[in-house]
Amino acid sequence: MKKKTEKPISDEEESIADESAESDDESEMDLEASATESDEDDAESESESDAEQKKTATKSRAEIIEEQVHSKYEQLKGTRLYVRFPQKLPLDDQEFDAKVKALHPQITKATKPRQKHARFCLVEFKSQEDRDAALADIKASIASDEAFKGIYVSLPKTDSDEFVTELVARKQQSLEKKKNKSLIKRATKQVQRKDIFTSSVVITNLPKTASVAQVRKLFENAVDIQIKPGKGKFRDFSAATVTLPTTYDARRAIKQDLNISGSKLLLRFNTKQQQQQKRRSKQNLKRKPSGKEIPPKVASNKKAKKTVEAN
Repeated sequence: MKKKTEKPISDEEESIADESAESDDESEMDLEASATESDEDDAESESESDAEQKKTATKSRAEIIEEQVHSKYEQLKGTRLYVRFPQKLPLDDQEFDAKVKALHPQITKATKPRQKHARFCLVEFKSQEDRDAALADIKASIASDEAFKGIYVSLPKTDSDEFVTELVARKQQSLEKKKNKSLIKRATKQVQRKDIFTSSVVITNLPKTASVAQVRKLFENAVDIQIKPGKGKFRDFSAATVTLPTTYDARRAIKQDLNISGSKLLLRFNTKQQQQQKRRSKQNLKRKPSGKEIPPKVASNKKAKKTVEAN
């Protein structure tokens, strides 16, 4: 008989399974983090907790995420297995638990993935010895027992420090994206308060030698770029007006930290263009609509009487 080639565990499946495990353990981790010491040690724990709070206050959110993820997977290291089934796992929690725990009696916990129709999951054991023994038993059952046919089992990638480091970087990137979104949202609200809706951005502190091509590199999707030399005390610098496709692009642009030839650029909305548009719209409203006929003047009462008498 030909041996079936087992598909290795994919990064996407592993990360999904780990993220679902994290969502299940969030409440437990929070409770552990907020748990206080016993009443006997209250006096000692107060000073320690104050010192810890001061330390965590100075740490950035990215550093806190790195510590939490590393500490979590350090605790779980050597106690889990990745299992993939040939069929989709049951949606019912009790059925799912029964199906997975039927693989081995030493399985203590089965983590259900977030995907509704997933075929893989992570299982936990009390110790590394139990995990290793279960791995050998399940592999032996796959080779000999027909009921285990099509099942794939392996060590999870979270046992690798490199994969955990990648997971940390992914979470930090996600946090950075959320921060950027909130900044853009805040900027949008501020713009709405000021009634500024323009896709045009003014750049000052531009080097006098700067060209349109250099500015184009910073704003590749720009619709129009105009550079004018500075006047008076700003004669050593130039100013540029960049028109972007949308107001959203303009809001994102002013949040960027840009420089040309070592000179830091200052960006702001082109409010003059907005004011000109408002003036034009007001002027258009004041103008009388064309094409309407002026009604003829009604004849005086005397003339009307004369025509009646003549008839």
